[in-house]
Amino acid sequence: MKRDKILLAGIMCAGLLLFSGTTAYVDAAEQEEVQEESEKVDSRPDYALYVNRALNCVTVKIQEEDGSLTPVKAMVCSCGREESATPEGTFRTTNYYEWRKMVDDTYGRYAVRFNGKILFHSVPYIEESPDTLKWEEYNLLGENASLGCVRLAAEDAKWIYDNCKRGTKVIVYSDTEEAGELGKPSAVQIDADSPYRIWDPTDDSVENPWFGGDGAIAVPFTGTMEEFDYVAYADSYPDLREIFGYDREALYEHYITCGMDEGRIAAGINRREVTSEPGGGYEAEAE
Repeated sequence: MKRDKILLAGIMCAGLLLFSGTTAYVDAAEQEEVQEESEKVDSRPDYALYVNRALNCVTVKIQEEDGSLTPVKAMVCSCGREESATPEGTFRTTNYYEWRKMVDDTYGRYAVRFNGKILFHSVPYIEESPDTLKWEEYNLLGENASLGCVRLAAEDAKWIYDNCKRGTKVIVYSDTEEAGELGKPSAVQIDADSPYRIWDPTDDSVENPWFGGDGAIAVPFTGTMEEFDYVAYADSYPDLREIFGYDREALYEHYITCGMDEGRIAAGINRREVTSEPGGGYEAEAE
């Protein structure tokens, strides 16, 4: 029976791998589309977005009552590479899209148009789904890597999408000496071996495996079967509990063969106190 459960775990993994896909790692300016204008009055604060295309940094400034601008936020970005440099000048934001298809059939998330086909948007995704991130392109944040658009981490792209109203001023310029008044934030790097690499680490989705319940970045469990908290794993995923029950070996086999690739979270147990009483077992806590 146990062997059958382990075999079933392997079949589940094989099925998932069969339907996975790949794509070329090329970004592009987005496709054209007309979006209807809204007549609704927007009472959000007035911001200005200063994009230093030379050092790949966006500085957000808020307009005070006296008309002066105060820097309030900095974002690391990727502007256009040499052969497709992001155009300099002063522009205004126009169209907003939660997802926007690019000409190379990739997708930008939280896309905000400000100059024709040039937009702010997330690092590209293979599909219109947050678990299809092109992580190699994500690791280029802070460098000139796009075909003209301004790429951002999901968190920063969403901030602009949520907070900068239509008509927000965008100033694209080049300064090789100073990134901006607030400096240039460090870019997060995704480990090529991470099972969570297909997710943006800054994406605030409840399904993002980078984050545990307390918002801390989750670290994949890499211990032995004896250290594997199979009870917590089964309790966290009712679909697995229904199939495997609390079978330690089958649950461990599932996790190491495909659970990590699915973005499932597991933990180890810390054998702090072992008792010799019959049936006593040991006390355990999350690692």
